Amino acid sequence: MSTEHLPPSSLPPVVTDLLAAIGEALDVPLPSTEVHDERAASRLLDRRATYVRHYLESLRSHPDVSLHRDAADLRRHIADTPVTYTTWETQKQESQQAAAVESPVAVTG
Repeated sequence: MSTEHLPPSSLPPVVTDLLAAIGEALDVPLPSTEVHDERAASRLLDRRATYVRHYLESLRSHPDVSLHRDAADLRRHIADTPVTYTTWETQKQESQQAAAVESPVAVTG
């Protein structure tokens, strides 16, 4: 079987679930523009990427592991390493709310 043009839809569901779990682990939201949030986001991404890298190395070394179990393990790791910093989206919403309070729209009747 050639893998040159192997569409994801032809992969076993357990493999696509594992790939999805890897994507979820590496998908961290953008931090706010505050330096401490940027550093926290960088540490989180580094921690998760290191976990995924070790997982992939382990998978290569132990090809008989259960991929389904490992996808669940990756998701547990995501839950154990949550986002604890202010995200850019939250910062943007808070700025918009503050601006709305500071300059209310005049209502004419």
